[in-house]
Amino acid sequence: MAELMNHNNSITPSTSFHQRTSGKNIRVDQTGFTATRHTSFDNGVTFTSKPIKMNERIHMKITDIDETGQWLGSLAIGFTQIDPSSIHREDLCKSALPNLCHKDGISYMKRIFEKLTREIIISFYFNQDGGFYMLDGKEHEFCKNINLSRPLWGVIDIYGNVKSISFTTAPKVTDGSKAFFTKYHHKPDQLPIIHFTHLKAASLQPIAFRHTHGVELDLFCHNKVAFRKNVHRLTQPYVFIDLPMATGDEIYIRILSIDQNYRTPGVLGFTNADPSVFTEHFDKLPTGDPIALYDRPEYWIVLEDAFDEKLAELDEYCLKYEKDGSIQMQRNNDPKTRRTIAHADSSQKFYSFLYLNGRISAFSLVGVLTTNKAPVKPRPKDSTDENDGLCQLCCEEKANCVFLPCGHLFLCSKCRGRYESSSSEKRCPTCRKPYQDICQIADD
Repeated sequence: MAELMNHNNSITPSTSFHQRTSGKNIRVDQTGFTATRHTSFDNGVTFTSKPIKMNERIHMKITDIDETGQWLGSLAIGFTQIDPSSIHREDLCKSALPNLCHKDGISYMKRIFEKLTREIIISFYFNQDGGFYMLDGKEHEFCKNINLSRPLWGVIDIYGNVKSISFTTAPKVTDGSKAFFTKYHHKPDQLPIIHFTHLKAASLQPIAFRHTHGVELDLFCHNKVAFRKNVHRLTQPYVFIDLPMATGDEIYIRILSIDQNYRTPGVLGFTNADPSVFTEHFDKLPTGDPIALYDRPEYWIVLEDAFDEKLAELDEYCLKYEKDGSIQMQRNNDPKTRRTIAHADSSQKFYSFLYLNGRISAFSLVGVLTTNKAPVKPRPKDSTDENDGLCQLCCEEKANCVFLPCGHLFLCSKCRGRYESSSSEKRCPTCRKPYQDICQIADD
């Protein structure tokens, strides 16, 4: 590939930063691949060490951001006909725009005004049609009619809230559905729990995504895996977890795939609307911007910053709905990452949903740990078939109360009242689906 070279059997970026010519606040590391602005917000102009060929991609990763909020503006990218070796540092302007330096030569520059975050990879290049860059999975044009008669060097102005940039190799191609299933040693929905190892598989109840979802997504593994397809435009990448959270519930999810071309991780949200209502009216959900969900009559919580920038494939997250109405989130069983991401009305149940418009391109559902199901007494170890058909609460009386409409036979008439008074939600303890009534059936 044009943008990669192989040195000593290792893959490295095809270009480095110009070691001699850069802004006075720039420090280039020994490898030549990382440039950092050490003070102020300007004097951060940098160049590539060599001219860039037509259609040769420059891939750069943002490695540090100023989070104090004291600096406005962001980095600029582009190309210049001016050989950086001919520029004295004192001739460089504080910013690449509007003028790169006090020398003759044409430059083609673009400042990226979108909010940028750590770890994002931005790629840019030129051809006979103009200059282009990739951001948020889309290709953007930043100039036309580039003069190709003279060599062009890459320019990166490390300005404003961006503090450090590293040249990198091409970001990995987003997994296709076939590669997705050969990526791990297990099926995506059967991967072992890595971080929340205190959980026992038997204690987790299975959950699934609602079958109604955005056309940009595919569901696999009995709807336990949501996967974003490679599409040019994301309009409604919604997917709902088909189980309402009640207070005390803990939902466990896992990141399966990441696309570093996006600035933000993606959106997590909660709603008191049953996703089944969207089966016939999915097109009524907002397109392009999930914040518009707040304009709907239902109750919505939309979180664009629930997931932090430190994303990795196979990260595990716990979402817990506390009895005080707070919704807690924890990554990889690390207590330091536990934080409150939202507050809700604890008297209501909420469905979780994801809007996959960012770096996270695939999730799997690990399971739910719930305290709302009435406890079931374990059967004695010497239990035999004679215990079949017993009430699953007292394990003594014959079960003669059936949950409707699911039809599960679970309780005896004596335990029915105790169950209804102790359970905070009307859900069948066997299948967790909502029930309308508990009906006593006649004994044989």
